[in-house]
Amino acid sequence: MQKLAIAAFALTLIAGPVLAQDATENEFPMTMTDFMMAYPDASPDDFDMVDADGDGEITEEEFNVARDSGLIGDDA
Repeated sequence: MQKLAIAAFALTLIAGPVLAQDATENEFPMTMTDFMMAYPDASPDDFDMVDADGDGEITEEEFNVARDSGLIGDDA
């Protein structure tokens, strides 16, 4: 029983940071649906401004440019 408790605790320590990391990072390319979920106050026009090449997806580079220029915040 003690081995099971130790194993469960160790698994929690390992999985905790991974789960937290996944929840705070965006996955790219980001669709309009993903963008609107990450930024609920954003409009489709905001998505179009971030999607610089107009291909319907936001790349990590487009996202970083938009964030660095202040077009979007760090809150997603």
